[in-house]
This record gives sequence, C-alpha cells and structure tokens, in this order.
Amino acid sequence: MAEIIPFRGVLYNAAKVGDMSKVMAPPYDVISPKKQDDLYSRHPNNIVRLDLGKTDPGDTGTNDRYTRAAATMQKWLSEGILTRDENPALYFYTQSYALKDGTKQTRKGFISLAKLVDFGKGVHPHEKTLSGPKADRLKLMQASDANFSCIFSLYSEPDLGINSIFDRAAKNLTPTIDVRDDDGIENTLWRIDDPAVIRAVTAAMKDKTLFIADGHHRYETALNYRNMMREKAGNYTGDEPYDYVMMYLSNMDDEGMTIWPTHRVVHSLKEFNAEPFLAECAKYFAVSEFAYVPSTEARKREEFLKKLEASDKTAFGLHIRRRDTYYVLTIKSADTMNRVFGSTIPDVFKDLDVTVLHSLIFAKILGMTQEAQEAQQNLIYIKSSAEALNAMKDDNNQLVFLLNPTKIEQVKAVAEAGFVMPQKSTYFYPKLLTGLTINLLGGKNPVASPAR
Repeated sequence: MAEIIPFRGVLYNAAKVGDMSKVMAPPYDVISPKKQDDLYSRHPNNIVRLDLGKTDPGDTGTNDRYTRAAATMQKWLSEGILTRDENPALYFYTQSYALKDGTKQTRKGFISLAKLVDFGKGVHPHEKTLSGPKADRLKLMQASDANFSCIFSLYSEPDLGINSIFDRAAKNLTPTIDVRDDDGIENTLWRIDDPAVIRAVTAAMKDKTLFIADGHHRYETALNYRNMMREKAGNYTGDEPYDYVMMYLSNMDDEGMTIWPTHRVVHSLKEFNAEPFLAECAKYFAVSEFAYVPSTEARKREEFLKKLEASDKTAFGLHIRRRDTYYVLTIKSADTMNRVFGSTIPDVFKDLDVTVLHSLIFAKILGMTQEAQEAQQNLIYIKSSAEALNAMKDDNNQLVFLLNPTKIEQVKAVAEAGFVMPQKSTYFYPKLLTGLTINLLGGKNPVASPAR
C-alpha cells in the first residue's frame, strides 16, 4: 500500500526571482515549441529550462539539454535562486478553477515522496505508455538526479479525512506560493512541516491504493532509474533517495476532481466514403442528424452538443468533412460490444466510450489497425471540442469524433482489474504546475521516514 514521506523540497526564492508566476510552467508534455519559446522569454529562471530545455544543433552526448539542465540547476542553487527547505515537509496544494458553466471548484491534494513499487503492488496505471517519452525522462533524471515535476496520483477516501487534516493545518498559515497560471487557475501551496500533521497524514495513507492519473511515463522512468541505481550501488537498504519519487496525491472522491475528454480527428484514410461508413455505423448506433445551412449552423451545433452531453449511454459526436450535418451516434444496446467482440475484450472495457470508439468504429468499421492507432498514423488528439470541429476545415482531415468524459469510477475499475486504457482516455483538469517543488535524488544517506 501507499508509503508516503515528507521531503526537503527545493523551491524558488521569491526574493530572487520576483513574480513567482513567471517561473512556473505547464507539464512538459503539453508544452508546444511556441509555448517553450514563450516560457524561455518570460523569465530567465523559468522551470522550463530544467524540465524541457531547448535542443541545439551542436548537441553532443556530453553537452545537450539534459546536461545543461543539470548545470543550470546547480547554478541556481549556488546563487540562491533555488533553495532547499531545512525541514522535511508535506506541501498542501490547491487549485481553484471554474467549470464551463462558471461553477467554482477547488481540487485539493498534497505533494510528498512516494515509495516506488512495481505496478500492481499498491500503485496502478490506467493508460499505456510509449518508449520515446520514457527514454527522454530517463536521460533527464540521470543527468540531474532530480524530479522536476510531480506524478499525479489518486487515492480513495470518501470521508475526506486527509483533506480535513490539511485544511486545519493550513488555516492560519501564509501560503508559500500563490500564483495564477495562464489558464486563470489559482494555484496555492502551503509548506506543512508540523510533525504531528505529517504523522497523521502518513498513517492515513498507509492503507490506500494509488491510481496514476498523469505521469505514467515518469513513474516507469523512476522505476527504471531506481533499478539502474541499485545495480550500480550493489548494496542498498531500500530507503535510498532513488527509492522514492515526488508525487502529488489527490482524493478521487473529492468534488473538485474533474475529468475532460480528449477528442479524435481522423485524417488521411484511403478511399473513405461517408455513405457506407454511416450505413455501417447505423447497424450499431442510433444516428441523430443535425443538418444546417450557414444561417443555422450555430444553433444546430449547440443542439448537437447538448444532445451528446445529455446522453446516459455511450455516444459520440461526429462531423464529416464537406457534409453540412452534425451527427450523434448513440449505441443501440448495452450488449452490443459483447455481441460483436465476445470475450476478446475484457468486460471492464466494454462500457468505456474510448474502447467502443477505438475497437468498434476505428478498428472494425474504418479498418484502422491497433498498431496504426497506437502509432497515431491517422489520428490527432485535441482537447477542445471547438478546435476539434474547426479541424474539419483542413482538407487532410476527414472525420472528427467528440467524446464525453470518462468517469472516475471507470478509471478505478480498469486499473484495479490490471488493465490499461487506450491512449488519451482521460484529461484530468486542471494540470499541475511545474516549478512548485523539486526533489533532489543525490546523496548516499537513506531517506528517513517519520511514519515508522
């Protein structure tokens, strides 16, 4: 089960950097080249220079963005731009944001170190990983001996006891960091180093199973790093710094937990024909049509989106290039997937929208192989429904599928069953800021756990 411990976090020194919002960044895997340029120019000490540094045509095996990140971190530490806390702490982290309807939400969680264990031994993934990102993150860890960003994990505690502990602990404290990010989200961090609070939280977490929400590649990378370090060391206690990873933990039962869908744009299919495709879809789905002319498009799009969002069954929004119609495909029968695929697909997957889309529509109807889907040969993933629909203006794109969000209980069920979802099944919102805390992995002394 979950073994979490406090740590001496490395944080930015506000007296040196000034406006703390300017040194923060989104997670590395959502930073576009344009955003990277913006973050570089925003502040000379922005965390992007450590977590996702720029490449250079002259890079070599001994001088590249990974070695530069390590050297830059050491420089900032020596200059006092980054400072390491004197006492081990847990870092209470809240994110306040607005839903699409304007409702205010606050997601609560905390940053700690978590003991690394193999998947299935108290920590469960829910999505597949790719080799490229893992190789990239391993090079960064090897060069820097640090965690620059948090893995985002979930635990279940319906009575919200751990949140209550942190609420009381932070009540009379001044936030260590309080910044508004580029999406207007208020990010607030409190340093909690009270031994009594730490003991209470670590004890409460001991019986918890963890489910990785974001950071699958980084968790697997941390396992690989640990194994490499153990092999290099020869002798180890199991409590070395590399046996732990920096992790943000949040209660999946809290009302502040929000999951958004990721929509799919299909492009470059050979010999795609809309009429046979729709006829084939009609065998499995009830097809609702929202035809429009230019003067009615906005109203019909709104009706189409409302129909999709209101569905209590598996349903997809569909738009086809050069057709002035929006469609909602609603599965006809709850046992459709069972009838089509039988036992070839595990039961826990059969009511997942992403599985129905990828297996029934993409693979069976459109003929896109599993390998092609995983390689994203004909797929583009887009977060915004408006942006996804507008992608139909590109002549290379043929279809767009809008999805409803995956439910948190579905994430839990799939992970507990030992399976992983297709890529981009979930988008946990909001994303965590990078730059709040850094965890140093260097040093030979075992990590001390006050919970023992």
